Amino acid sequence: MGAAYQLVTWSHNYDPRFYQFLGTAPGKALSNLMEWPNLYNRDMEVKNIEDYNDDEKKWHRTLINRFKKTRPTHTLFLKNDLQHHVQIVSRTATDLRVREHFGGKGQMERLIPLSDIVSLKIYDEPLPDVTLRDIRFQMEFPDFHLTYFGHYTVLSDAPYFQVAASVQALEKLHANYMDLLGPLIRFPQQDHNLQILFFSNESEYRNHQQNTAPELSHSVGYYSPLEDRMVVFNQQYSDRIKRVQQNMGDDVDELMKLAQNPQQRQQILKMQQLADKRLRDHAQSETIATLRHEGAHHLSYTYGVHSWIHIENAWLIEGLATYFEVSTPGSADGSYLETLFRLSLEERIPSLSALVEIRQPENFERELPGIEGHEAYALSWSLFHFCMTPENRNNFLGYLADIQDPNDIAELMSTPRSTQLAQHLGMSTQELQTAWMNHIQTLLNGDT
Repeated sequence: MGAAYQLVTWSHNYDPRFYQFLGTAPGKALSNLMEWPNLYNRDMEVKNIEDYNDDEKKWHRTLINRFKKTRPTHTLFLKNDLQHHVQIVSRTATDLRVREHFGGKGQMERLIPLSDIVSLKIYDEPLPDVTLRDIRFQMEFPDFHLTYFGHYTVLSDAPYFQVAASVQALEKLHANYMDLLGPLIRFPQQDHNLQILFFSNESEYRNHQQNTAPELSHSVGYYSPLEDRMVVFNQQYSDRIKRVQQNMGDDVDELMKLAQNPQQRQQILKMQQLADKRLRDHAQSETIATLRHEGAHHLSYTYGVHSWIHIENAWLIEGLATYFEVSTPGSADGSYLETLFRLSLEERIPSLSALVEIRQPENFERELPGIEGHEAYALSWSLFHFCMTPENRNNFLGYLADIQDPNDIAELMSTPRSTQLAQHLGMSTQELQTAWMNHIQTLLNGDT
């Protein structure tokens, strides 16, 4: 009874010792008995191909055949210093007709003059390994198309050109992450091992989100630790964008009624095209920011920078993710600066200890009275930004390494996190408070 009471207390307090217990044999058994979802009982089965069941074998053959069908035969090196992996369709005395596959259902054929080709090399890269995890990912969504991009396995109902920019942004994020936090990675992954479920249909995304992350009803993307994958929706095709476009169309119709000549009608159409482009560009930038934020969560847990036993407090979890939202981590984020300016102007910035001690992001508003969730994210960003400045970075990475897998969790939980952070940065808690406030003013003055 005493042990059960202790477990209930730890669970209620979000104590890492509860999640550590779930990783033990008794913890896994209890978790399975009580049907508690946790990171230790998710499907990680590995089998030899001959031991696959019939459906797994069928999908393995299907995926291999898809990859064979779209596999390039040659690499073209062109005079403009570009290179393309292509299939050669036909050849004449002057031209080469090639087909390029872009992942998913995307492909294009074109003629290339032989005079533009510097050299032609046989493409000899091996076919990608199709893992059981990939097969089961595909089996969950049989009508979606599975494609490999760099470090990611993408399963999507969208054509290639809707997901290409997003995956390229994630590859850039991956490079940023490795550059800044590479020394903290405990579980390096092979290429293609990071899974993304990419929806183009908002209603289907919402249905999946309600089943897997019901608390994220307003999200346009999230990382699911239990599935170890990102789930994303492209905001360019959201209902919100469609409503705005409909309103724009109504305005254009009204203006057209007032137009008195063809030149005015042409000008109105140009205005509509420009507004539509700006709208889509804004939606794309929001999608990319979401991808980078959730992608940072994804890398942090999959690569073991964050612990599976939830040692990290809320500011650190969200501060890291917000830090990587911009294409150049460490550069100023306009939306967060605006929020910080308002908080500073209204004298609503909480103490550092109040922010740092909060265990879960969903408790920001409850434990920081008068602070809204997005404001807590901005505060977390500013503190993480401070810790990643050149003069603090090495000490801060030491702090992150120490809390990844502490020797004494009881001591960790009994010592204020603000004290631990300050000590690693070589300061007292009050000195850290002052330095953080000064850093916020530096950010607002644009001096970084």
